[in-house]
Amino acid sequence: MLRHLLGWTKPARYAADSLLFSARNKSNALEPLKDKFKGQPLLVVGNGPSLNNTPLDDFAHIPAIGMNKIDLIFPRVTWRPSVIVCINNMVVKQHADVFAASDIPVYLGWKSRWFAPRSPSINYFNMTLAEDFSTDFSTHVGSAATVTYPALQLAHYMGADPVIVVGVDHSFNKTGKDHAYEKREGDDVNHFDPNYFKAGTYWGLPNLDASERVYWRARQAFEESGRRIVDATIGGKLEVFEKVSIEEAVRMAS
Repeated sequence: MLRHLLGWTKPARYAADSLLFSARNKSNALEPLKDKFKGQPLLVVGNGPSLNNTPLDDFAHIPAIGMNKIDLIFPRVTWRPSVIVCINNMVVKQHADVFAASDIPVYLGWKSRWFAPRSPSINYFNMTLAEDFSTDFSTHVGSAATVTYPALQLAHYMGADPVIVVGVDHSFNKTGKDHAYEKREGDDVNHFDPNYFKAGTYWGLPNLDASERVYWRARQAFEESGRRIVDATIGGKLEVFEKVSIEEAVRMAS
């Protein structure tokens, strides 16, 4: 009954959140990101196991967007992202203290504000209920089953070209429908760190069909603006974006 009621009120809740976001962010901190990296290659870094074989340090000289618990790889590389994006409330709850202490700007969905402490490191963007690809990250961002979609919208807003995707394996040992969660057991084999979602914690089961649907939207938006997204994920299963080898991606970045 409660789930049904929440689903029925979801459009109203998102509309109210959008109004509140606009009211609270009149001097929008996101506007300076517009075309910040115009015409520059930019790396969008997923969290798949292939990241362990990806030469991130070879991309240290270009801007990059990391996602969720990307900081877990920092002890092993000198590379650092320019920003970190997260939209999942559960991940925010698990990682709130890390986000708050981050030296790297963190961008969270506005609905996550209840779960993160006040911090100069943390900024918010407005997630809408629709999946439409937004070209104005400062006002709204299209929703999705994957954090990579908002990251691509941010990359577009920053003017990046090309966008090079790595670590988006698009392959999991378990999948599910939207908002399906499961308690983890054993090592996490779906991410680059075995403790990414530790045993005993919960994680959201990925919906690959829903992810592919919005990836096509992202590809179309970039192509309409005369720009490219290329996928250099080592062994990645995603077939939406143009594939390039990691060696070619390093050349593109240089």
